[in-house]
Amino acid sequence: MSFPPNQVTAVILGIMQDGGLPHIGCRCDRCAAAYEAPRQTEYAACLALVDTRQTPPLVYLIDATPDIKFQLDLLADVLGMHPQRPYRLRQPDGIFLTHGHMGHTAGLAQLGPEAMAVEGLRIFAASDLNNLLLATPLWSPLVERLQLTPLIPGQALDLAPDLQITAVPVPHRDEWGAGTATFVIQGPNRRLLYLPDIDNWDDWPNAAKILASVDVALVDASFYSADELGGRPPVAHPLVPDTIERFAHLPTQLVLTHINHTNPILDEDSAAWTAVHASGVQIAYTGQQFLL
Repeated sequence: MSFPPNQVTAVILGIMQDGGLPHIGCRCDRCAAAYEAPRQTEYAACLALVDTRQTPPLVYLIDATPDIKFQLDLLADVLGMHPQRPYRLRQPDGIFLTHGHMGHTAGLAQLGPEAMAVEGLRIFAASDLNNLLLATPLWSPLVERLQLTPLIPGQALDLAPDLQITAVPVPHRDEWGAGTATFVIQGPNRRLLYLPDIDNWDDWPNAAKILASVDVALVDASFYSADELGGRPPVAHPLVPDTIERFAHLPTQLVLTHINHTNPILDEDSAAWTAVHASGVQIAYTGQQFLL
C-alpha cells in the first residue's frame, strides 16, 4: 500500500466488528462464502495514521485487532525493515486503544516474545485500561516490552508538528471499569473522528456537536436492524438507519465502519446498501485513505 509523500494520511485497515469476516463458527451465506473464497475476508476494524513528512514515516495504529499481523503487512512499504532484525518489519511508533474488548486488544498478544517481540512499543490508553493490562498475569511477558502511556481525556497529544490526537470518553459497555474512547485526530488541514464502538447516541449528548466539528467521521455501524440478532437479546449499538437519520445532514463526511458479519450493508445488491449510498453516507473499505 502506497501513501502520498509529505502528507498525513489516515487509512482504514479493517472494517468489521471484532470477529471479522468470516465469523468464527458461522455458516451464514456471507461467512460460508468467505471461508470458501478467502479473498472475501475482511479484517476487524482498525485505523492507521501515516505521516510521510517524517523520515522514516511515523506510523500509529488505532486498536490492536486479532488481524494485526495482516494489517501491519498492509503497511509494509511505510514501516520498512527492522534496523537490526533481517526479514522483520519495523514496529509501529505506537498503538492507541479505544477500549479493552477482544477486537481492539487481542492483537497485543502478537506483539509479545513469542511473535513480533516488540521493544519499547508505546501503547496509549486510558489509565484504567493500562492498569488492567498491568494487573493481568497473562499479559506480563508482553507488558515488560511496552511503554504504557496514559491518555488524559480531552487533552490533545502531539504526535508530530500539526498532528494531534485527543481521546474523548463515550458510553459503551464496560465490564472492567476501563472506559471507552473515541479519538479526534487533527492533521495539518483536516480533522477526523474515529468511533468504532458506542452504545447509544442518546447517551452521548455531545455527539452531534462533535461530529459536526470534524471533516470526516468514522462511526459504529455494527447492525442495520435488530432482526440480525436472530432472537438474541438486543445489543447496545446504534442501528445504521438511526445514525443516518441523525447525522447524514451534517457537512461532515460520514463513513460507516465496525460492521457486524450479519449486516446487509456488506452486500452491494441489498436494499440496505442502496439506502446508505442514497443518503450520501459512505461504507468504509480496507485501504480507504483520508488526507489530513
